[in-house]
Amino acid sequence: MKRINYKKLFAMKTTKKVMSIVLTALMTSGFAMAQKANVKGAEKIADKKGDYNEARALIKAALENEETKSDPKTMYIAGYVEESNFTNENVKQLEGVEPNRAEMNKALLDMFGYYIGTIDMETAANGGSTKPGKFGKKIKDAFSNNLLYFINAGGYYMEKQNYKDALRAFSAFKQIKKLPMFADTPIAAADSNSMMVDFFSVINAYQTGDKQLTIKLAEEIKNVEYRRNDLIQILSQTYLENADTAKYIETMREGLSLYPNESYYSVNLINTLIQMGRTEEAISLLASAIEKAPNNAQLYDVMGKLYETSDEEKSLEWYGKALAIDPEFTESNFNMGRVYYNKAVTLKSSDKYDAATDKKITELFKKALPYLEKVYAKNPDQCYYVLAQVYYNLKMGDKYDAIKAAYGL
Repeated sequence: MKRINYKKLFAMKTTKKVMSIVLTALMTSGFAMAQKANVKGAEKIADKKGDYNEARALIKAALENEETKSDPKTMYIAGYVEESNFTNENVKQLEGVEPNRAEMNKALLDMFGYYIGTIDMETAANGGSTKPGKFGKKIKDAFSNNLLYFINAGGYYMEKQNYKDALRAFSAFKQIKKLPMFADTPIAAADSNSMMVDFFSVINAYQTGDKQLTIKLAEEIKNVEYRRNDLIQILSQTYLENADTAKYIETMREGLSLYPNESYYSVNLINTLIQMGRTEEAISLLASAIEKAPNNAQLYDVMGKLYETSDEEKSLEWYGKALAIDPEFTESNFNMGRVYYNKAVTLKSSDKYDAATDKKITELFKKALPYLEKVYAKNPDQCYYVLAQVYYNLKMGDKYDAIKAAYGL
């Protein structure tokens, strides 16, 4: 019987195992080399402004490979492809050709993301140092040259009602200005563009429905004069929608102190206080607002509404003051006519009804008439029913029939 050489057999098995490891290493190395070739290929395409989709496919494979995805150059070339695509579309405008704005602005935002990724990778490799790495200067030039285009991109996305990407564009603008590479340079300085971008960042955050982000961004800039009135209104509204009544009232009071002639603050704040049962506080606040803005007819109108349930004569007095300031103010004309009408209807339905009462009722309807007719001329839908009843009670049949026919009464 032939003896088995176990040493030889063991050596053969070991050799096969080693060969397998070597082959695996060679395959991995070869795949990594292929991905590095892809990076170079994508770079060449970007240089020649060729097929950007092909370049993206090449760089995507490299970004998914374990060996090459951690290489800052891979991330940088991914950004460079997008920068080249953006520039290629952007220069068309100088040639009188309409660029593909959707492609152009998407490339710009993608460029930003990849370049920020490159900076982060180089910073980590340098032990957290903010000193620019190998690709720092090229990225700095790209951001410097294209900074204002992020504002254009934000405007483009707002027109398309794509508020999420508009916010991305404005956020990129702000983030670039804060990069350490731009410290103590004109890029980092706050200017009118910065204020505009900050404001529209709030607008777009609100449009996306992100209330917490809206509040955060608005609170950061609420002392900046750029469109401050609009900003405080948005901030207060967001607090209201977020069910934070205390902050809503606080912000509305701040707005009212800054802009006493702005009815938005006084009217809405007073209505809120009334709804909360804080009527005396509402009246006090309104009196203060009138003192600061004595020519604001709407404030007098609101005061008239506050007194309607408790003192109709006093409410008529306040509506009259509003109309003395603005005789065409529709709301006060309607309120004046409505109160006279209600007084007449109340008398008409009373138990005591005699000739004197009938005369008083007619007088009240006649007082209501000119105010309601003025409103009807401007906004018939607001008062057609009340005016029709006045016509009916004053036996003005032709005018009553006209409204009845128009509205199917």
